[in-house]
Parts: sequence; C-alpha cells; structure tokens
Amino acid sequence: MTAPQPFIDLHLHAEGIRDADLATLSLFGLRAAVTCAHDLSHGQAGEVQTHWDELVQVQTARLLSAGIRPFVALAIHPVRIPWHGVDGLLHALPRYFDDPRVVALGELGLQEGTAREEELLTRQFALSLSLRRPVIIHTPSTEKLARTRRLLALLLEAKIPPERALIDHVTAETFPLVRGMGFWAGLTLQPGGLEAREAAALVKAHGAERVVLTSDIGEGASDLLALPRAAEALLSAGLSKSLARRALYDGPLAFLGVDDEA
Repeated sequence: MTAPQPFIDLHLHAEGIRDADLATLSLFGLRAAVTCAHDLSHGQAGEVQTHWDELVQVQTARLLSAGIRPFVALAIHPVRIPWHGVDGLLHALPRYFDDPRVVALGELGLQEGTAREEELLTRQFALSLSLRRPVIIHTPSTEKLARTRRLLALLLEAKIPPERALIDHVTAETFPLVRGMGFWAGLTLQPGGLEAREAAALVKAHGAERVVLTSDIGEGASDLLALPRAAEALLSAGLSKSLARRALYDGPLAFLGVDDEA
C-alpha cells in the first residue's frame, strides 16, 4: 500500500471533530494540526478564557492520542467580542505562549469591519509583534474583497512581517492581492468554498511559495478528507511531488517556524 501524502492543517477546530475522525485523518496523512480559537455562542470574557484553556489542555491531548502533532492558535475572534473583560483577556493571553504548543495568534480578522473590531485587531497585532509569533487571519464570506483589502492595510500599518501572516479563506479574486503583497495565502477547502481542483489550478498557475491548504473542519458543515483529496488533485493537475509537499507540509512548517519531527 502506498503511503499517503503527509500534510499539516494550519486551521481546524479539534473540539468539533470526533476521536474516530481524528484517527481517520491521521491514517490519511495528517501529521500535525493547529486547532484555532473561534467565535463562541455568547462571547463572555470568562467563556473565552475557558475556551483557550480547553484547547491547550484537552484538545492537544486528543490530537496527540490520534498520532497528530498538536499546535494551538489563540485570540479573541471578531465575531463575538466580549463587552466586558477584553483588557483582562489581552493581559492573560501572552502567558499562554509559555507553552511551546501555542504557536500563533488566531483566528484574528474583521467580520463587519467595525471600529471596535479594528481596534481589537490592532491590539492583537501588537501582541504578535511583542511575542514574535505569526497570525492566522479569518476573512469572511461577505464583502470578502473589501474586508481583505482593509485587513492587508491594517497589517501594513502594524508592520507585521508578511512571512508571519496567513490570510485564510482566500478566493480566486483575493489570492493575487494577498500573494502580491507577500503574505501567506490559505486555500480553505470546505463546502461552499474552494474545491480541490480550484486549489490545484491556483497552485499550478502561481506556484506554492507562501501558499498553504487548510480545512476549517470541526466548525459547521465540512469535508473531513478535503486535504487528502487535495493532495491527489495537486498530483493529478501535474504538479511534482515536491511542489505538492511544499503546499501541504513544508510550507505550514515554515509558517509556524517549527522543526519537522516526522
């Protein structure tokens, strides 16, 4: 039996994935994954910190048990910003990075593009600079081009190094803008988003430099095996194994700035 193409997923939500499904992902080649903080149902400050604790203490253990190297990204998501306690959360957040498994700030982003969202985003960018850690940035489905342009402007204003920022959920429309400014482009394969053949076409046309494939599985409707199928699509599109590996494995490691422990 041919060994599956190894891959790393920089954006999933482990708490929404069953143990059996994590084992299946490991069997199909998932070697490491970043489980990202996301929007909560109420967004109280205490709930946000409980969510962070659960990702670091519980979900990393579940990933490891499935044979997947665990990483975590933590941040205050723009969808439900707590009305009280934000200062306390931002004060507590740097302490989590004492754990080597906490490797990035995420998900960050803009949802509605309000002044409050922008202020919080800018403050978290400042934290990423002081911590010298990368950021994983969510772009919404509505007004994606406008939101992406504003996000890129805020990244430039904050002087975030392009090699430390992943703009996720890019589309064929926003991909040239993100890549043209030197940031990492995340091709997210999920229902209603990019399909594997579309991602393969973008990589074939533009190369795999600062391009990664992500899944966003574990939150809403998703295709569990989207990335293994994408690995096949890349090769079927005529890409070399080394180029496919760069988009699926070497690139994610480079973004995180961690060593390969395979």
